[in-house]
Amino acid sequence: MKIRPYKAVVLAMLTMLPLSSGLAKKPDNRPPNNKHDQGSETESNTGGGESELDDLNNQRFITVYPTALTGPVTNPGMGVETFHDNWGSTLSSSEYPDAGIDYYRFYWNELEPEEGRYAFDKLDKILSENRHETPPKMVAIRFMTAEEPESGSKVPQWLIDKGISGYWTEDNKTFVPNLDDSLYLYYGEKLLNAFGKRYDGNSNLSHIDIGMVGSWGEWHNSNFSGLEPLHQKYSDADLNKWVDLHFEAFPKTPKVMLISGGNSLAYATEKGAGWRADCWGDWHHFSTTWSHMRDDYPYRIQQAQYDDPNFDTSWQRGPISLETCGTMQGWESTQGYSYEEVKASLEWAIAHHASTLNLKSKPIPTQYRGLLDDALLKIGYRIRFEKLNHQVELKAGGVLNVNALFVNEGVAPPYQHRYLAYRLIDANGNTAFFGTSSYDVRSWLPGEHETHSSLTLPSTLAAGHYYLELALVDSHGDARLNFANVGKQDSGWYRFSDLTIF
Repeated sequence: MKIRPYKAVVLAMLTMLPLSSGLAKKPDNRPPNNKHDQGSETESNTGGGESELDDLNNQRFITVYPTALTGPVTNPGMGVETFHDNWGSTLSSSEYPDAGIDYYRFYWNELEPEEGRYAFDKLDKILSENRHETPPKMVAIRFMTAEEPESGSKVPQWLIDKGISGYWTEDNKTFVPNLDDSLYLYYGEKLLNAFGKRYDGNSNLSHIDIGMVGSWGEWHNSNFSGLEPLHQKYSDADLNKWVDLHFEAFPKTPKVMLISGGNSLAYATEKGAGWRADCWGDWHHFSTTWSHMRDDYPYRIQQAQYDDPNFDTSWQRGPISLETCGTMQGWESTQGYSYEEVKASLEWAIAHHASTLNLKSKPIPTQYRGLLDDALLKIGYRIRFEKLNHQVELKAGGVLNVNALFVNEGVAPPYQHRYLAYRLIDANGNTAFFGTSSYDVRSWLPGEHETHSSLTLPSTLAAGHYYLELALVDSHGDARLNFANVGKQDSGWYRFSDLTIF
């Protein structure tokens, strides 16, 4: 694909600069161009809620209030998840909401079938395909080492042949390794480090689900009747070692820890992880007298709050991810959950600052869809552009001061870095100028966020009329994040205003 010249420059600069740098900087100790600094506000005849201002230097400023969108907004790294690319099926947007994450789980014997030969091609393909979907999705992954007693061993045979200790099922069909075996730990660390070296910080990798422990990496072995329960068999130190290995291999990538991880849950959140609940929405799935929602989750959260005083704010540092107990189809056809019960599950997700809902890629029943769509107005982040203020006209080579107010209407921040970028588009649709600010959207918690950017324009910029566009771009220079506003162009950038260069 041919890359436009301006984009080639963008890619080069975003690659060379640290995440805190950019073509434009936040002004240090500089008063913002607000109403107090600029004098009285007067109404403009431009329409659409715009007004012009005069500051103390006789520069004329315009303030624009972009139109908000209603309804869910799909963005990478948040909202609904698909499971293994919908398991190969195709779901329409009426059957299943547009997703922001494709969630995958891999067994060790899939990822390293031969010692030292890693199946990077699997993840390369998944990351690339999801990046180029419409809308684009990020990818979340978990590494696993066991499944069912009758499913066969999920650690590689070459590793078993090295003499690692563990448990064989009675039929000698399935081997479950001992998590505290030093040789097993050595190779487990090599595996995670190999994938971390290649993918940590990848702009399309949403988060790592801390696994490698228990059946399906779910931090239990209750489906193996011949094994001592996981949290009795191993000490906290033994289990926490596997948390440490994930943090060491993926220091830049957000991580989530299963709520069923015992004392390792608080250990992981103290280190900066979010958390994940994998039977969300269970009110009577397994029993009429016990449920995850009423009995299990409250107890586990209370224990984690006791062990980690900052557990309640862990969502500010790492994502909260929820996976349905069964599917929403089963909620309707088998469990018969009422409208009120489903509403309570979604309200629980919002109250706990959930960023993603794994609905297991099965069609959503019509009776629940309205509730889900309403909840998706809050799940994850929802960035709305409230106000834009900048000069009406400016000399080439001058400093363009752009003051923008954003509002995060969701319940969580974005967890991946984006660059706040502005550009000028000429009458022919060409990019005449591109600049980025150093604001880190990962700090944009729910609420308002003011930004003040000073961008020095080229002295060679031709006189004329220009559209001012903005976007939150990734490290590739692509505008992949949707605002909760009208005004998105085919390019993915948002056009709210214009100015004149003389």
